Amino acid sequence: MPGKKIIGLTGPFGSGCSYIAKKILSSKGYKYISLSEILRSAITDGEYSRSDLQDKGNETRAQYGAGYLADKAIEIIDSTDSDKFVIDSIRNTHEIDSLKKHFPEFYLLAVWASKDTRWERVRDKYKGDLSVFEKDDKRDKDEKDENGQQITLCYQMADVIVLNETKIHAEQSDDFVTLKKIVERYVDLVEKNAMYEPTEMETLMAMAYANSMRSSCTQRKVGALIIDEYGNVFSSGYNEVPVLERSCKREYGMCYRKFLRKDINEKIQGELKDPEVSSKISSIVKNNSKMLDYCRALHAEENAIVNMARLSVSTNHSKATLYTTTYPCNLCANKIAQIGIKKVIYYEPYPQEEAKKTLAAHNVSQVPFEGVTFNSYFKFMEVLR
Repeated sequence: MPGKKIIGLTGPFGSGCSYIAKKILSSKGYKYISLSEILRSAITDGEYSRSDLQDKGNETRAQYGAGYLADKAIEIIDSTDSDKFVIDSIRNTHEIDSLKKHFPEFYLLAVWASKDTRWERVRDKYKGDLSVFEKDDKRDKDEKDENGQQITLCYQMADVIVLNETKIHAEQSDDFVTLKKIVERYVDLVEKNAMYEPTEMETLMAMAYANSMRSSCTQRKVGALIIDEYGNVFSSGYNEVPVLERSCKREYGMCYRKFLRKDINEKIQGELKDPEVSSKISSIVKNNSKMLDYCRALHAEENAIVNMARLSVSTNHSKATLYTTTYPCNLCANKIAQIGIKKVIYYEPYPQEEAKKTLAAHNVSQVPFEGVTFNSYFKFMEVLR
């Protein structure tokens, strides 16, 4: 007997996860559960802000375990006869781990919408205060806390990415029908009602991800491809130290930047006798100094660009597209603009604002990835026997 099918939803607030769950997935027979509602039930004080909810979420995970909210959802599901559920408001990777461990047929759907679009959707809730929205959004993105908000990491674990950028005025509109058809395609894959025919975007991003696995970086593995106008790959790269150099792990036993920070912390502790003060200063250094100038590796996009020159590849850069499993940093954006690439397809819910401006100034189209991700590319693939 097939097990229960569970679709989880994650994404930056304002992206439309709840809308898709209630307006589309519910109509497909998926019973709605919200981790945020489970959390809200523990808050008895009158009005509360998103920041209050974030605080409560962190406190709850710290007290009962990082997967606690998902475990409560699992209890509800196990006590219900229905075999299809959608779980909204997933914001921590341990919640995903708990659900995957308990349900073999669990799939994570991430919803993407740009920062500007999301702000327009939640403006009234913030009473027009953009600064508070940006503060909450930054915290939501990637708290350096095992029990915190981890949307970026959750996004990277998704099986499917859905773009939800259009303002939908009514369920009778063409925009709603289009979104519904897109979501239903993925539901059919989850329920095994359709064969999987990957798009070019899905295939090339899966290739970029596979390439990223060659990286020796202990902090983040990134892959990039550059393709011509016909979809042929003519260059690739991944983040790595220059050829013939030993990796950071082999040379220092850890990331070189971590090695430098460790040295700085030891010097601070040696100068300051008060452990509490030295700890605070060390924390300030860690949170405000990425030390990117000391990174020994070339980035994936840089390596893909350099490889074109190294291999004497000649092509029309203005018709080329760069695929990357993250979003280009400022330095990579400068190089992309300089060589004349006019399109970037990226897998990242939070593009860097400075890099966006650089690419936009050089008329580089910036396209967020949509579709089945590298996590499930082969899981959904039809196996020919």
